[in-house]
Amino acid sequence: MTSEVWIVQHDETAHNTVLGVFATQDEAQSFAEEVGGRFANGVIFSSYQVGYRYDEGPGYVALVPDTTGTA
Repeated sequence: MTSEVWIVQHDETAHNTVLGVFATQDEAQSFAEEVGGRFANGVIFSSYQVGYRYDEGPGYVALVPDTTGTA
């Protein structure tokens, strides 16, 4: 099982609609180049660890004060 996926999204709306999910960067880049011209702002692609969540799932990062009360 793969531990990461590559997601291609368009950057036209606040929702960044997912256009495709791929196993490799090469596949994602090829698809992004293929469909990028269909969108005024083009498309973006990036890798995500399987299990990534926008909240406190794997890969979550937060900046919190340390024990001295500073970041």
